[in-house]
Amino acid sequence: MAARRGIPFWASRRHCRGRVPQQVVRRYVLVFRDRVPRRAATEGRPCSTSRSTLRIAFITPEFVTESYFDGGLANYLNRLSKLLADRGHDIHVVTLSQKDEAEFVRDGVMVHRVMQKPAWHTLNRITRYTFPTTLHWLNFSAQAYRKLKQLHHQKPFDVIQYPNYSFGGLFSIPFLRAAHVVRASSNLTAANGVKRNLDSVLVERFESLQYKLSRNVYAPSHSMQKTLAEKLNIAGAQLIRTPFYVETDDWDNSVYDQFLKDKKYLLYFGRFQLHKGFHTLALALPKFLSECPDAYVALVGRDMETSLASSMAGFVRSRCRAFAERVVLLGNLPHSHLYPIIARAHLITLPSLIDNLPNAGLESMGLGKVVIGTTGTSFDELITDGINGFLVPRDNPEALAEKMISAWNNPDLETMGAAAKQKVLEFAPEKTVESLLKYYSEVLVTNR
Repeated sequence: MAARRGIPFWASRRHCRGRVPQQVVRRYVLVFRDRVPRRAATEGRPCSTSRSTLRIAFITPEFVTESYFDGGLANYLNRLSKLLADRGHDIHVVTLSQKDEAEFVRDGVMVHRVMQKPAWHTLNRITRYTFPTTLHWLNFSAQAYRKLKQLHHQKPFDVIQYPNYSFGGLFSIPFLRAAHVVRASSNLTAANGVKRNLDSVLVERFESLQYKLSRNVYAPSHSMQKTLAEKLNIAGAQLIRTPFYVETDDWDNSVYDQFLKDKKYLLYFGRFQLHKGFHTLALALPKFLSECPDAYVALVGRDMETSLASSMAGFVRSRCRAFAERVVLLGNLPHSHLYPIIARAHLITLPSLIDNLPNAGLESMGLGKVVIGTTGTSFDELITDGINGFLVPRDNPEALAEKMISAWNNPDLETMGAAAKQKVLEFAPEKTVESLLKYYSEVLVTNR
């Protein structure tokens, strides 16, 4: 029945409740690989892999050029694209935009904006907004394919990199016939604190399908490698660390001066989401503020609606009502405003339920700050407990509160902060970028 209506068998309401049947996924992959006409030996084929300069495209649903960005993916791609452009490579970023479809150069990187098409919004209305996220990302994936096809025809790309998040390569991978890699930039939606419904299940299925369409998957952390192996049976994902450096020396102290000057504060920054452990922090703060009367708390990031509350900023306010004058809530900030706040924090807490070597952790440690992270979330790949930071069990407000209290008055924070800064040198561009370029070269050799 579902197939006659044009809905894939495995996407029907009945079958989305379970796992995608593996035979269906294999059939889908094989159909596209076998039926899409192969190009002639020279048509659309990049130049020899022996040359030093590569033409590389990055597909992303968010980038720093867009007003709504605040995710780690945008910051990661901003750093990586600039580093590659500085090394002489021809770098293109195709990003979702709410502004226009302009093309422009930023820091040596060619940025191509794509916008979603109205037909998909019509489909959203027809389906009574049952699949808003799924249709949103399908729309983006289709527009990314349209733009990539145009650019690839003008001059073929050597490598195209897609994120698993938003399944932006769902159409491009089988139809474009270009060398590509998929970076596992986030965990599966089911683990992200999102209330599961048919829409979120479909998003998971399409992300899984994109993995199945690709032979080239890499991850920035051992934690993500483990997730891929256990949940998706992808055992061969490469480990390639995320390049990190402090992006700007042009710091603007105005926000710090207005809200936090002369205050000794604990800092959280990032989206106010469940998978980031924001609710765990909210539950731990009353005890911390009661036991540490000299402490303020700065919470910086985008407020979010979750299954716990329509506003997580409101959620933390309600929990800390007795300490309202010591809780400072700020919106999302650019790095020029954010870095002064990180650098002057007394202690930073990032109590994620899941994570993937988050930018917030790298930025904090890179600026010499001590971070309280969580075990089993990739923070244990950055932090040695009691040496360069602290680790607590995830989703445990009591343990988090106790650790924040004990760490607040720890006399060794400065020494630990120096050790944290030293640890982040392992993510220096001269190490991580070269590893990625080597991986690209291996993919190009096998793609011949």
